[in-house]
Amino acid sequence: MLYLISVEEWIGVAVMIALMVFGILFILFPESKMEVNDNIFYDEIDEPQLHHTKDKDNCLIYYGDQLDLSEEEIKDILLRHFIFYSTLDNDDKQKFITRLTSFMDDKVFKIHDESGFKEMPVLISATAIQVSFGLEEYLLPHFIYIHIYPEEYIGVHPTIRFLEGNVSGNRITISWKYFLDGFRFPQDGKNVGLHEMAHAYYYQNFGPCEIKDSDFINAFTKFNECGNKVYTSIQDTALCLYSGYAKKNFQEFWAESLELFFEKPMEVKTTYPVLYESLCDVLNQDPVKNFS
Repeated sequence: MLYLISVEEWIGVAVMIALMVFGILFILFPESKMEVNDNIFYDEIDEPQLHHTKDKDNCLIYYGDQLDLSEEEIKDILLRHFIFYSTLDNDDKQKFITRLTSFMDDKVFKIHDESGFKEMPVLISATAIQVSFGLEEYLLPHFIYIHIYPEEYIGVHPTIRFLEGNVSGNRITISWKYFLDGFRFPQDGKNVGLHEMAHAYYYQNFGPCEIKDSDFINAFTKFNECGNKVYTSIQDTALCLYSGYAKKNFQEFWAESLELFFEKPMEVKTTYPVLYESLCDVLNQDPVKNFS
């Protein structure tokens, strides 16, 4: 016997399926708030009194040029939490602060939570400056918005999935929980901030953006050449510096290469010397020398 189902019934079935999927996802990944009081990065006196507004999605909006953070506050945050800054000499420390302030002033920070901390714009901006410290063009003018979620968040394109960070359109999105893990474990080769900034600087220079860094583009040719050889060689290798995610495509390989470059520089230099040299050329930096 043939049963005919109306359009309304089809819609009802589709809605039920969608609700079931989200219900399962909610059970597997329940949303929770960040435990700020137990976090080594904060105590109550650290909580900022920043001027903000809210948008239609109820996000906290902080305009970088209105944060009114003093240079001393920024230095204190960096000295306590940002190892890269601590390795610099006094002149480079001042260069880092100047660049960080310019970068932060140029961005809009949208926090998807009930409160925001002054460490958020400072440390995320500092990560961008770490990646670009040897570059002429460092402001990422294409990326106006930096979105910050307390936990992993749901992405819906091209499929429904949970994300720790991503770069899309004119926005960089970061999960604060996983971003902080990059500081708690600075030598494990995993750093969401470095990973997403790698994508952002690549897109700024190779995407349809007006401002580009010709030195970055020219040096990337060498990385592209030797990187493709390494990328091919690790596809069937179970034990190597790279994770399975880096084998997904060359863009993820590039982003993870930067994570390893800064967090495990000696291992990269020893295992993949030509690749390491090419990364030094692209970023105009040498982490092995910085930490030696």
